[in-house]
Amino acid sequence: MSLKNFCPVTLEQMRGVLTAQKGWNLDIIDGTKEYVFVFQLSNSPHIEVRVCSGITFDGRSRGCGKDAIRVFALDTKAGRGYIKTKRVYRIQTWEKNLRAAVLNCFEQAKERRDNR
Repeated sequence: MSLKNFCPVTLEQMRGVLTAQKGWNLDIIDGTKEYVFVFQLSNSPHIEVRVCSGITFDGRSRGCGKDAIRVFALDTKAGRGYIKTKRVYRIQTWEKNLRAAVLNCFEQAKERRDNR
């Protein structure tokens, strides 16, 4: 990704997409350097969809090429990854791309849960 396409993302912008009203919680996870948004699946509370925001604890977006937004599901009971999605790059379409990645992660997690 070039500096020309890079778009810094603020914590407020991220909160506008991943809202508490929709069930997202803002969390600080041990061992991370960024805010993580967490959503527990209602029928499987041990499955969490997490979004590593790329926003440091001082509220700043990490620099160009430093880190993408990551979306994945975690099985907290087993203590391991459940679903992994593609990176969401911090470019002008990041919000649309993030929504699509989160929806994709939800769908994959529900499908995997239902097929067990």
